[in-house]
Amino acid sequence: EKLDEEKLDEDTYDYDDDEQGDNKPMHVTEMLAQSMGGLARPLRTRISQVVSSLASQGGDGSGGANINRELTMRSNDHDDDETSSSSLHRLVAVFSVCGLLRFYGSAVQKALDKLEEQTTTETTATPDAENPFFTTCDECLAEAADSYIASLRVFGAMLQTHAFGSPESEAQLAQHAIVRISEERVASPGFAEDFAGEGKDDMVVSKQLSLPFLVGTMIDAAMPHIKTLDDGAALKSALNVASKCGLKASDSAKWCELILATEKNLVDAFVDAETDEVLQVCGLEGLRSAMRHMSGVYVEGMVMSSHPGLSQRDVEIAMSKFYSSLFSPPIPTFEDTIKDAQLRKVARSKTAQRVADVYRELYEVITSERGGYADLAFLGHDPDQVKTLLSL
Repeated sequence: EKLDEEKLDEDTYDYDDDEQGDNKPMHVTEMLAQSMGGLARPLRTRISQVVSSLASQGGDGSGGANINRELTMRSNDHDDDETSSSSLHRLVAVFSVCGLLRFYGSAVQKALDKLEEQTTTETTATPDAENPFFTTCDECLAEAADSYIASLRVFGAMLQTHAFGSPESEAQLAQHAIVRISEERVASPGFAEDFAGEGKDDMVVSKQLSLPFLVGTMIDAAMPHIKTLDDGAALKSALNVASKCGLKASDSAKWCELILATEKNLVDAFVDAETDEVLQVCGLEGLRSAMRHMSGVYVEGMVMSSHPGLSQRDVEIAMSKFYSSLFSPPIPTFEDTIKDAQLRKVARSKTAQRVADVYRELYEVITSERGGYADLAFLGHDPDQVKTLLSL
């Protein structure tokens, strides 16, 4: 009987201990995790649905094979303008979702940090409870960022397809993408901490959603398709907007240099074409062409005056016409082809310089032993005088 009483006491003691353990107060972080846990699963499901729908233009993270498949499908789409607008709208929307997820995750993290600070004075340690809502935001952000990157690359790869049949060029479409996403980044609360230098995102995700990645991807895609100076101006305008939205000067300068180099090549091409036209109008084109032909068949002892098109009379007539044109040099204004005033000035100066260089080349050959001209009275100006007369 005594043994039965002792066993009863032990059972009662154990029961009290178990009951006390079950009634142990829940820590505030555990309460927050439990209360927000019900939001995690529906949030994940809904975000996955939205991202998958928005990224249906090709950004499911499957890489190059998916891009090639989309390019083939989109090449058969006749409504190019509507397609490009829809694709850009989806791209911006995916980026917007990334911003919202960053905002939600940051808000939860701040709440957890504040709770941790408030409980540091307690004797009991803070439980290491993982918040399911924060984890869901973090994982969904990684998924959405991957879809954004894939969609961005698809949009860049399809610039030429979108521009076909559209009033806008590839560079202008790239400009729209840079401007809209840059402005969305500024408007989204999820990127506010980046401007304050407080961003704590995963490094991979931060790089994916950064302005340098956006600008680099779009400009790299558009550069091979630049055909006019308006295209270069469109990309420079996009860089200006991105700089106002947070793009660092060092990143902007790198792309500006690349665009300026391409513009220089375009200006040189315009100058080459216009120089030929000016030489034709002012009378020197015939002499230049004949001298080039002579260089191809030149033999020792040949003189310029004996070659067809370079006789004494031919040269006198050409020079007389050229000197007459110097009173009003037919240098083009480039107003129809170059909108930038500074570039127009550069193009006109280069054209005048090249005309002066052609005259100098002819003058030096005519006055040399290879010229063979008995009378040089038809040469009314030396090269330096012509250069001065052509200076703008």
